[in-house]
Amino acid sequence: MFGKANFERCFASCLDEDILKPSQTINSSQCITYNALASRITKNVFVHQVGSTVIAQGVTLLLSLATSAITARWLGPSGKGQLAMIFMVPAMFQMFLGAGLGPANVYYVGSGRLPVHQLTANSVAFSMIGTLVGVMVVLLILMGDFLHVLFPGVSSDYLMLGMVALPIGLLNSNLNSILQGLQRIITLNILTVVGSLLTVLFMAALVIGLEFGILGALLAVLAVQVAMLFATGQCAKREGACFRPKWDSQVVRTTLMYGLKCYIANLLQFFNYRLDVFIVNFILGPVSVGIYGVSVVMAELLWQLPNAASFVIFPKSANSNQEAMNSFTPQVFRIILAITILGAIGLALFGKLIILVVFSSVFLDAYIPLLALLPGVVLLGAGKVLANDIAGRGYPHYNSITSGLSLVVTIILDLILIPKMGVVGAALASTVSYALTFFISVGFYLSVSRIKHVHV
Repeated sequence: MFGKANFERCFASCLDEDILKPSQTINSSQCITYNALASRITKNVFVHQVGSTVIAQGVTLLLSLATSAITARWLGPSGKGQLAMIFMVPAMFQMFLGAGLGPANVYYVGSGRLPVHQLTANSVAFSMIGTLVGVMVVLLILMGDFLHVLFPGVSSDYLMLGMVALPIGLLNSNLNSILQGLQRIITLNILTVVGSLLTVLFMAALVIGLEFGILGALLAVLAVQVAMLFATGQCAKREGACFRPKWDSQVVRTTLMYGLKCYIANLLQFFNYRLDVFIVNFILGPVSVGIYGVSVVMAELLWQLPNAASFVIFPKSANSNQEAMNSFTPQVFRIILAITILGAIGLALFGKLIILVVFSSVFLDAYIPLLALLPGVVLLGAGKVLANDIAGRGYPHYNSITSGLSLVVTIILDLILIPKMGVVGAALASTVSYALTFFISVGFYLSVSRIKHVHV
């Protein structure tokens, strides 16, 4: 039998770790055997991580529906709307002030190029600066009496209290990205589910039990965010995190150079996903937005699995050598594409029935736009896998180029097709844009991986 010591030497050699002495040799056939075993283990780990992510997403979705039901029934439309606006402000600031630090953390932790303690110290410093900028902007809005224009009907006191979520959200997001880079996927999924469960429980206690209204809902969310930041911090601490803020110019420059490329790509892709809703509202009105929104929500259900796979494959790509990923990613790509195609066929066959049962007959007009969205959603789902592999290899700027070109196409086609075809035109524009994203991503992937197209 092939002994444990030989297995360890073989496994290390297959991972390109130079630990063997010149006198130590192993049988090549034995190395191939254990290389295959290592490959199977890697695939099993990936499947478990993706599976746990999909399950966590599903549980979180159900718990989010419960939270939404509580706020809708006990706060009413006005209170629910105010709560949404209160938390939209720190969420928007978090998106714009993040500077792509999260993806940079994933990349540099995953690749081992920067240690955890330096990245966490850098993240704490960035979170403090981002919070300061965000609070100053909100204060300027309050001093300039723009609040009633930008956020009509929203209490300024509640808005300022809601800004407490900004430093918590910034730091928690950065710590999560470090755990993602370390491929602690199951830990992150557990934290996500626990956070959603605590939100439901705190909402029930403060909104239903104590009848604190909007203030109760606001305090419930903030309390859960603080608790989850503490829990995430404890997990990061076990990995060597340092929570004393430190401004290291070399670390700042390195992370920003990578992070801003991801930031631009994510920002452009966000507008690519959602700009059509604003154009539909401007041209056709809110009723059409409601119809189109149902189509989008149903179509994007197909992204649950691609999003889970992408979440796992990004740090894996940063942590693995090119040869390993050239073998691994195409397999994931084909599986994701096949499963999303099957899901799209299911939505095409039963989509009208689902709309009727879940949303009522009022929204049946969403079925045709749904059909128009499906081809693009399927292609973009598979493209997400390639885009995250590309980012993990250190080429996030390629994704920025892809997102920018797709956004231009979306805007042009929306302005042409929506006036002529209504929400079906918006769906067709998105499908063309998503398809373009897919094909450009395939081209960039072939370029950075240097593999032949037949392997994809």
